[in-house]
Amino acid sequence: FLGRHSRAPTLRWGLAVAIALALRAVCPTLFGWATWRVPGTRRVSLLMRAAESSEGEVRRYTREMRGTPEGGKFWGRKTDEKWGEFAEGDAGKFDKDDLIEAKFPGTDDWYSAQVMRYVGKGDWIVMWMDDMPEECEDQASMVPTADMRVLKLEY
Repeated sequence: FLGRHSRAPTLRWGLAVAIALALRAVCPTLFGWATWRVPGTRRVSLLMRAAESSEGEVRRYTREMRGTPEGGKFWGRKTDEKWGEFAEGDAGKFDKDDLIEAKFPGTDDWYSAQVMRYVGKGDWIVMWMDDMPEECEDQASMVPTADMRVLKLEY
């Protein structure tokens, strides 16, 4: 007899997740669609697939990624290039903590953001400052230099 508050549903859910992760690890092409749904929450990709580009690099950071390997992969990106005030080219256009407007990846919409760091190859990590649309869960994203501009404050 399993009581109303049995651990059986949790164990079944955990087993299903483990199997899906194993299948995705063995054959990502066939099982890249694998997702799970925790009761009472929205749908989440097993390996934050939505946060990855086609090259497999993590380009978006959401609250759910905090403390995960994917979150560490996002924030761990660095470059050996000099960047900021004394750099040249794309790396010299912005500096840490600059307030900017950036085009949200995959859209033509511009939002206020704060520069966190330059990660090389014309890409920057920016922290979104604006109230983003409800369907957007990104707290930070990688944005190319071409999709960024200095925020003009009017007094």
